[in-house]
Amino acid sequence: MTDNTPATQVKLLTKLPAPANAPPPLASGIVSLFADDNWNSQRLDLNTNDASSGDRPTIKRSALDNATYVAFNLPIGKVVTLMDNVQPVPAGKPAADLSGCGRTVDLVGTGNTESVDLQSVNMNDCVSSFSFREVDLNMGAIELFEDADFNGGRTTIFLSEWNSGVTYSIGDWWITDAVSSVRWKSLNDRQAAVLADNWDGSGDNFPNIKGWGGTKESSDLGDDASFNDQMSSFRWDGIVPALEIIAPFNIVLSGGSTSSGLTSVVSGTNNSTLAQPVTVTLTNTDAQTLTVTTMDEQVTGLKSTQTMEETAGDPGIASASTTWAIELSYTYTQSTTKETSGMTTIDLSISQTVNAPPQCFYTATLLVQIGKIPPKVYTTTAQRWYKVPVSGGVMDPLNNNWYQRVESVSVSVTGSLASSTTVNIVSTPLTS
Repeated sequence: MTDNTPATQVKLLTKLPAPANAPPPLASGIVSLFADDNWNSQRLDLNTNDASSGDRPTIKRSALDNATYVAFNLPIGKVVTLMDNVQPVPAGKPAADLSGCGRTVDLVGTGNTESVDLQSVNMNDCVSSFSFREVDLNMGAIELFEDADFNGGRTTIFLSEWNSGVTYSIGDWWITDAVSSVRWKSLNDRQAAVLADNWDGSGDNFPNIKGWGGTKESSDLGDDASFNDQMSSFRWDGIVPALEIIAPFNIVLSGGSTSSGLTSVVSGTNNSTLAQPVTVTLTNTDAQTLTVTTMDEQVTGLKSTQTMEETAGDPGIASASTTWAIELSYTYTQSTTKETSGMTTIDLSISQTVNAPPQCFYTATLLVQIGKIPPKVYTTTAQRWYKVPVSGGVMDPLNNNWYQRVESVSVSVTGSLASSTTVNIVSTPLTS
């Protein structure tokens, strides 16, 4: 499984057709609209640093429907969609929904100054407003083109903006019933998608969009699948493991990471001429908490279990440090509800035994130090088996010939756990 970064993902997207001459350099966050097909024509600068993700500002009246060249410098992961119509986000729909927006073109940030000739994407003298948003490029994208060979108008579906397992209609988008070619080079091999003829996903379809395998595009949907100018809806699905074993990982805490302490005290008298064992017990139900968040976008449910192991220290110290073994359990369902973060409250119950000297009054004290875990990303591995031939997967004859491979698993962990325990006893001899 390729571990892509946003920087590598953006390079997999089709570059917009740019003018022959390089645009003027721009500061980050700026989109510049030029009235004519040269960089010296009337210019309007749009500053996305002043916009919030999901905003749809309207272009100034003086520049409305009057742009031919566009230069832009956007950070990686930022997208500006130039739109033909002034259209607010439809109620109850995501900011990426292009219903009623007319012709559009997506400007995807690369961290450098880029440009596009709007004449080449059927957007000349069409820009009336724009949508600014942040997207997770690691989730991949599907690029739709009005013409064969990836030409003409285009629209990009960033999967991070759409729930998996849900059919979405594009019936009110400009590009509906007008898609002639498609690319999906940035999908990872645990994703698949279907383009369908009807708004509800029924009718003819193009089911060949898969993150695995060697085919990542169709330059002519009419020739490849008799599906030219038919797309009215889409759906994407995460390819989930048929079997999964996630290796536990350890968090080691010591007294140096203490954020608070809990104590329990037992006092008494040993009238015997022999030393006697004294047991001190401490219980608590809310001092220990752990929040675990997975980075896996395909996960819809997360559980974690914790096991504590104490390490013996110096004499008189019951434990010098504590190791917590964290085990993860993922669930994958076709659901729009995702629980990729879970907080667990862990009951604390510790008993320690020390010897009270003979013929004495004694006070035994148990101190449990609670260590604060700062937010940190921990990495482990998962053995996963898939029913489809994912990249690097090896057929496993012991498990239905599923495709097995080892993948990296990253989770963010924060909270407070017992970091060490100390028990000591103070005694005073009995007087005759």
